[in-house]
Amino acid sequence: MRIRNPRAVIALAVAFTGLAGLGGSMALAGVLGQQVLFPPNNAANSGPANMRIVHTTADDFDSGWHTHPGPAIVQVQEGQFKIYQQGCEPKVVNKNETFVEVPGVAVRAVAKGPIEWTTTLVIPGPFGGSSAPLAQSPAEDPCG
Repeated sequence: MRIRNPRAVIALAVAFTGLAGLGGSMALAGVLGQQVLFPPNNAANSGPANMRIVHTTADDFDSGWHTHPGPAIVQVQEGQFKIYQQGCEPKVVNKNETFVEVPGVAVRAVAKGPIEWTTTLVIPGPFGGSSAPLAQSPAEDPCG
């Protein structure tokens, strides 16, 4: 695996498992590479919410069930996701399509084969920073 930005790997771990001490872990099988596009060089955000934009490439990816405290906007550049949220029937998200993950609702994204996507994570919080995790996992499987 070629890692262009070691901080991106750390961001991925934080994005999918939340802050240390929350417990649980999430499978990140299939991730081939990842790059944090925003904020640059892990600079602090200066708006009413914290935002992180992450570009990911993977093969046979499964996010596992998880939740986000704010919206997560998933934009597929290559491949196809099956995203499960608010029901057990997946929404198929194809190349050049976007899906918005609802805050606080369990979600799971699964891709068979190669996939490339960008996720924009919006974390509610005060100006200049928040201690809220980007994601919490594992979330309860609503499909049992």
